[in-house]
Amino acid sequence: MKALVIDLGSSFVKSAILDLENGKLLSQKKTISSSKRRYDDKLLFEVPVGSIVDTVKELLDQGTREYGDLTSLLLSTQMHGFVYRTGQTPEHVYVSWQDMRCLHQKSPGLTYLGYLQELFSKEDMEDCGVYIKPSLGLCNLYTMLEENPGLDRNGTLYALGSYVIEQLTGNNICHITNAAPLGLVDVRRRRWSEKILRKAGFEGIRLPQLAPSDFASCGSCTVNGRTVSVYPDYGDQQIAVLGSMPEPGDGLINIATAGQVSMVSEVFEPGEYEIRPYFEGQVLRTISNMPSGRGLDVLVRFITGGTKLLTGAEVSVGEFWSAFERQFVEDSQGIAVDMSFYATPQKLDGGEIRGITQNNLNVNTLFSAAFRDMAETYWENLGILAGSQPLERVVCSGGVSWKRPELIRMISRVTGLPCRLSALDDEAMAGLYRMALCCSGICRGLDDKREMILRL
Repeated sequence: MKALVIDLGSSFVKSAILDLENGKLLSQKKTISSSKRRYDDKLLFEVPVGSIVDTVKELLDQGTREYGDLTSLLLSTQMHGFVYRTGQTPEHVYVSWQDMRCLHQKSPGLTYLGYLQELFSKEDMEDCGVYIKPSLGLCNLYTMLEENPGLDRNGTLYALGSYVIEQLTGNNICHITNAAPLGLVDVRRRRWSEKILRKAGFEGIRLPQLAPSDFASCGSCTVNGRTVSVYPDYGDQQIAVLGSMPEPGDGLINIATAGQVSMVSEVFEPGEYEIRPYFEGQVLRTISNMPSGRGLDVLVRFITGGTKLLTGAEVSVGEFWSAFERQFVEDSQGIAVDMSFYATPQKLDGGEIRGITQNNLNVNTLFSAAFRDMAETYWENLGILAGSQPLERVVCSGGVSWKRPELIRMISRVTGLPCRLSALDDEAMAGLYRMALCCSGICRGLDDKREMILRL
């Protein structure tokens, strides 16, 4: 029994054909994600969603040609973004989580984000498990409709995955792990929030159907004469957590293009964190907007861009890190870095480098301070998630975790806890394999047959 699994990420699309019974990865592909549209307004981040659908269809076509017993498709996708379709939008676009249009001015001195923070109190959002923040689908959809008063308010809303699923099966079905980051779901009761929809003025919008279970098919499609069952779109963070094989007492740090810290919990207990749906009725206590790969990229671009400007030499990101690893010695020499280069609800005015003297600023001190700031930020926020529950271990996942051993060593030093990487260096594939085992009926639940681990 074979399954095609696809991870629609912010930076890359990763796919694999999995032999479910034998735990083998038969083939794997990785391509750069579809490019965003170019706008003068740098707060906009839109991707033509048709190109994403075409990628999925091409992978299905290739998979069914090569494997006659390919019977299922599973997706994990980036979260918080959305597609809004009306009869007035001939080309549909995916508004990414990286879109920040809600920082536009609604009126002098007041952004749309600021207005929405006043409109929706913390108590209003408590059962949604999220708060008003720049990347939230609610905020950017509201801004889109307000800035385009001629745009119909009775269109159809999709998560990225549910749009792909509808293109394949005709059914706009969304898993709750991808619906909740829109900010429109009552996570406690696992349904759309009529209160939030009404207050936002979204009552006329047609919403995706929430998937009835974690493992139920959303429909099927026929490709090359073969019927393929299509399963729900799972949130990429939840899939990465699942692929990390967490245990009770684990604090989880996901460091990829974006970053989060999280803990699996059996109960919905509000606190100074988000509560995101997980699987089999559990939730993830999560704090997002953590320092991540895109923050490190800011520093790398500064150095490589300066090199090109002064010498004309092109230095790729890979070449930079290879040279960096060969000579790195951890020593910040008093340098301190605040890695808040991307706007968050807590800090909209950017990061900073402090403690510079006449002779202490160089590549090693800069990145030593950056790694320490990242580690200390993770540790502080894991403490918020844990509350009175003691943390026993730290588990790091995401591409940056595997590529930056200097950062993992710093995390271990700062936390004073055993710090391990996830079970496989591709948590998305490992997590999707666990889900595919359950969708196919090989496993009765996610804790069943935990010894069945994907072999890359």
